Amino acid sequence: MVKFCLIGGKVNRDYISNKIESHLLSLINKEKPKILFCPYAAKDIEKTNNKFKELVKDLNCDVLYLNYNNIYDFDKLLNESDILYISGGISDDLVDIFYKYNLDKILIKYLDSNKIYAGISAGAMLYTKISMGDKYMYSDNFHNYNYKMVKCLGLLNISICPHYQNEDLIIYNDEIKKYNLDSFGIEEDSALIIDDNKYYVIKEKKNVSLYYFSKNDYIMQDLKENIVYEKNGGFRS
Repeated sequence: MVKFCLIGGKVNRDYISNKIESHLLSLINKEKPKILFCPYAAKDIEKTNNKFKELVKDLNCDVLYLNYNNIYDFDKLLNESDILYISGGISDDLVDIFYKYNLDKILIKYLDSNKIYAGISAGAMLYTKISMGDKYMYSDNFHNYNYKMVKCLGLLNISICPHYQNEDLIIYNDEIKKYNLDSFGIEEDSALIIDDNKYYVIKEKKNVSLYYFSKNDYIMQDLKENIVYEKNGGFRS
């Protein structure tokens, strides 16, 4: 069964810290796992690919890179890979691309495999039912406005808010009450790992947090690293 890794973002835009990625590779029982990197949410694919190369250059893995020339090979490339890693960017555009090229159906095809579906920011949102996006966000007087909930693919029956350390995203705490979903506020440099009915947190550094809001009461719970939590029935749709 597919494991999910939902990353809230990377503070260092050069992606120097790779504790999360190292952990994902450790979950694959292969000498040299293969990652399929998908940059479709990004405005600059070449730049995004280069950042990911820098991130994993010292890790023992092979990487395949998606672009628009090989988008129709997505099924074949995913079949060959152990980890799908989707970049950050514009979530609305990413969702549209997956539906336009029927990539959503290919993701569903491999849900019972031993692969890992990972994503950072918009890439993490893609797997959820609905999450907080920033395509229409604007800044004024040192604050950000006009965040919008984005309907995503729904492979996981949850909501997330990446970049949750941003104080203006406190609006998410009330917004989630409209959707009757278990929800997560994921700060940058932290990741939520979902493995069937178990979930846990990986942090690149100690001073970041990841919060869980149960749909039963929406009380904020600060999830701790090195603890494995359980959810009856899991979060799969």
